[in-house]
Amino acid sequence: MNKLEKLQKNIDNKLLTIKRIGSRGEGVSNLTTEINYKKSDYTFFIPFTLPDEVVVVKPTLFTSEGVRADLVEIKSASPKRVDPKCKHFFQCGGCLLQHFNFEHYSSWKTNKVSFPILKISPTATIKAIKTSSIKSRRHAKLKAKKYKSITIIGFNEYRSKFITKIEKCIIIKSELEKLIHDLEKPLHKLLEVGNEIDIHANLLDNGIDLLIDGIEKINHHKLNNFIEAISLSSVIRFHRRLKDNTNELLFIKDLSSLSNKSFSTITFPPPGGFLQATVEGENAILESVMQGLNENKKTKLICELFCGSGTITLLLLKKHYQIHAFELDKESLKSLELICKKEGFGNKVKIKERDLKKFPLTSDELCKYDAIIVNPPRSGAKLQFLNIARSNVSIIISISCNINTFVRDAKILIESNYELKWVQPIDQFLFSAHVELVAIFQLK
Repeated sequence: MNKLEKLQKNIDNKLLTIKRIGSRGEGVSNLTTEINYKKSDYTFFIPFTLPDEVVVVKPTLFTSEGVRADLVEIKSASPKRVDPKCKHFFQCGGCLLQHFNFEHYSSWKTNKVSFPILKISPTATIKAIKTSSIKSRRHAKLKAKKYKSITIIGFNEYRSKFITKIEKCIIIKSELEKLIHDLEKPLHKLLEVGNEIDIHANLLDNGIDLLIDGIEKINHHKLNNFIEAISLSSVIRFHRRLKDNTNELLFIKDLSSLSNKSFSTITFPPPGGFLQATVEGENAILESVMQGLNENKKTKLICELFCGSGTITLLLLKKHYQIHAFELDKESLKSLELICKKEGFGNKVKIKERDLKKFPLTSDELCKYDAIIVNPPRSGAKLQFLNIARSNVSIIISISCNINTFVRDAKILIESNYELKWVQPIDQFLFSAHVELVAIFQLK
């Protein structure tokens, strides 16, 4: 069979017993059966199912990992199954685990972190998971498509390009939910039938920062009408993304700042820029970073890798650390430079543009620091961790949103005389399979 192969629609349904929930949040089962004229022991992945459930499924796709299937019927439900709180669940792809009793769901997320980590570091302490509240997400990446009589705004269905229209959402903050309704009519006038766009919305201090991708060809007359309409909404800044991946500013009416009241910091995120999904999630990360640094009172000079627009940087500067911050994204660095200048941190921080994936800091460059904070993308930073391991810097703080790449990179440190002291799991992507963590390593 091919690496990725759609299965025929007339393929027979299969009766399965779910064994466990896999890393992507899907139920996993095994069955010896015939698929596309080949009999074998296949692994099945079925969303919206729970361990020990007996289900009827429809195989839809063969992959290198196994067979993906749709849930047709639950013959025997798990006692851990609950009614989802959102009416869009089973359609919207934003959530995958609302049907899972919350206590067991939270344990599953903790185990997703603890099991692989304790295999490589049995003495590490796994702290109790910190979970964000419902309706706390302050960032949303929405999809929109214009049909003849209506423009649909929402999220893609699970593993599908079809858009589910969102009316109410238990995950995003109310201001973002209202934005969806505020944009429907203006977007219907702006777009042509068949147009499909990406909408990036960040909720900042004074309103919503809006970036739309897919409207670069629309003329300014139509754009002016759209701007007039959204000026009455909570949008405070509006950009459109151009073909060269730059952003064109089209509207601004207020300061696009983002404050953290718990730590008295402020940032200026770029349009569509990365920010932690929830305030609670951001605070959990910052608290863990500070706890890790406080365990070594001698720390003065810190290297921060993948610093973004400075969520962690600014807190450390307020705590009187010296920081060398590295990042590839130019817009994020501009934002960081702006706030550092505004706050008078110029003599405490050095900000440098660098592609850390291709050109990681060398061990010689790193060895002068008292601590290293590294917050890579989902793909991790294997080359950078190889150099960190050779640097002999006493404290390493690793922040990760992917347990698989974290374990890969953590093994490099553990095999190079570093001890993994403790890990803080953080769930700020409720009812999804995503879980984040902060880990503290100490040189033996």
